[in-house]
Amino acid sequence: MFLARVEKKIISSQKHDAYKGKIVFAVQPVSPDGTAKGNEWIAIDYVGAGIGDLVICGGAPGVAKNVFGLDLAPIRTLIIAIVDKINYHDIN
Repeated sequence: MFLARVEKKIISSQKHDAYKGKIVFAVQPVSPDGTAKGNEWIAIDYVGAGIGDLVICGGAPGVAKNVFGLDLAPIRTLIIAIVDKINYHDIN
């Protein structure tokens, strides 16, 4: 799992059947203080997230298949929670 900020909605004219009817976002992994780290990921929304939301992303192999009830789910990352608040104290 990782903390991320929802950056943009991904729209496509052609998509795998597993993606039909689902919202696809580009998410930017961030540190607890909000600093971007690493490259953007593609994630399927499962909780009603929107652009700018701070979210928790994750997904083990087979999770999307079970969550969405699909026979085949080539989905690596799900948005699984919207973060309301972070209590963060840098220990360094």
